[in-house]
Amino acid sequence: MASIDSGVRPLELTDLDWILDLSARRRERLARSAPTFFRPALEARSRHREFLRHQLRDHGVVSLRTDRGFVVAAPRDRLLDVDDLVLEDDALWSHDGAALLRAVNGSGDLRFTCPVPESARRRAARDLGMELAESWWHRDLVAAPATPAGEAVLDLPGAAGRLVAAPPVYDPGGPVLLVSAVDDSSALAAIEAAAAARGAVVSVVTRTPAQPTDLLAATGYARTTDFYVSRRSVAGRVTG
Repeated sequence: MASIDSGVRPLELTDLDWILDLSARRRERLARSAPTFFRPALEARSRHREFLRHQLRDHGVVSLRTDRGFVVAAPRDRLLDVDDLVLEDDALWSHDGAALLRAVNGSGDLRFTCPVPESARRRAARDLGMELAESWWHRDLVAAPATPAGEAVLDLPGAAGRLVAAPPVYDPGGPVLLVSAVDDSSALAAIEAAAAARGAVVSVVTRTPAQPTDLLAATGYARTTDFYVSRRSVAGRVTG
């Protein structure tokens, strides 16, 4: 096993302002690629601060930094969920980014969130032997002029999904439709309409690499986010 970069060390509460600055700049970049889906909330900084305070105090969360980047990875479904991994520059992915991912992977298998606009991030995942597990495709919806509904399950002929709230640091303007199954364009249109009537402003369809995406491309969806995983079967490539 390769040694972990000696510059990797625990995050501290005194690092919070630096973390928040890096994260805010990243959210601004992402918003340019999908203005509704990635629109930062007005309270994004304060919400992120409180979230990180809790994470940094949680002994089950892996929180590390180098001089030029940080990662926070929380347990989720027997994996460590790596969403907050931000570097000062994309040129650092082969060094600081790889060192942070190796260090986290030493604590367990990973699920690594990689927005499609962040090509260097996705390339780092592939270079370290991670496998694409799932992608999110999204399309903006025109919500009905009504008070947005809360979380709800939608089960229609040929389509299934649920309404969920956007992450607290984002504010698309209403709930998000997360489609888990859909048979055809008519079923997709029906579940979109049902969600829009409840205030949904974005539809997200999940796809594994084995599932076709022709329907989504033909109906105006764009691939927004990839999720890579490292499992024991590829751990040697990730850590070695």
